[in-house]
Amino acid sequence: MEKIVQNLAIDIHWIHDKITFPHWRDIRQNINVHSFYWIQEGQGIFRTDQDYPVSPGMLFYLQPGLAMDMSCGREEPLRITMILLSLYTLSPSADNQGRIEPLDVLPLQFMLKPEGEQGKQLGHLFHKIAADWVPGSTGSQLMTQSLLYELMYELLQVQANAQLGRGQGYELFLRIKDDIERRYSEPLLIHELAVRYGISSSYLRSLFQQYLHRSPKSYLSEIRYEHAGKLLLYTRLTLKEIAAACGYSDEFHFSKSFKQQNGQPPSAMRNQTMGRADNAYRLK
Repeated sequence: MEKIVQNLAIDIHWIHDKITFPHWRDIRQNINVHSFYWIQEGQGIFRTDQDYPVSPGMLFYLQPGLAMDMSCGREEPLRITMILLSLYTLSPSADNQGRIEPLDVLPLQFMLKPEGEQGKQLGHLFHKIAADWVPGSTGSQLMTQSLLYELMYELLQVQANAQLGRGQGYELFLRIKDDIERRYSEPLLIHELAVRYGISSSYLRSLFQQYLHRSPKSYLSEIRYEHAGKLLLYTRLTLKEIAAACGYSDEFHFSKSFKQQNGQPPSAMRNQTMGRADNAYRLK
């Protein structure tokens, strides 16, 4: 899901804080969109191919095309934050223009119940999204979209917890991963990271293998490569300057690492980009 979130475009259709009444019954009215239902209060039943008991703190993701019946009893009517979206992905293309394509389904479970701090964070996000959204307001639309991207990131973490099981090292893994993403421009060494977090180098590697299925060194190389590629495309910095900005020890190691990742040296990528830009200029 991480790659999907990175290239995701969001179109908001409707956000609603729905308060039901005793013996309420309804069906999912708009099945052509992606929907998120966050249960704030009450007890009830959602029915698809089976019955799902509903209680506070539960999250339901309804993919397009899914029909669902909903009901609650007399004693505890439901209160639901409902978010209806169309989602699109930006796919890279050879001309660097990209293509927008509808996203059919997110890789999320139908039902999740996040616990602890994650549950509190999701509840806070759903409340803020519903409170801040004003239909037709450009400012509100932009602010709400930023919150929805944050929501997608939190759902990514919840999904990872549900699939992998939240071991004792998961929070530590997230902290180290975030550290690598923020300090990629520094001369990071794996054993120094291990010392920084009071663990052994072998345990650090095992955390990344368990939760990311790759080594921390490989992940660091990917982060540096992504930043270097952007600097090659959008700046006139020299290769030496890019190497320094992305944490490589020198231009030679930068070029070698970049070629391993991309199949061509950074100079070739920059020359191709400059050639396309010159052709576009001449066409004008």
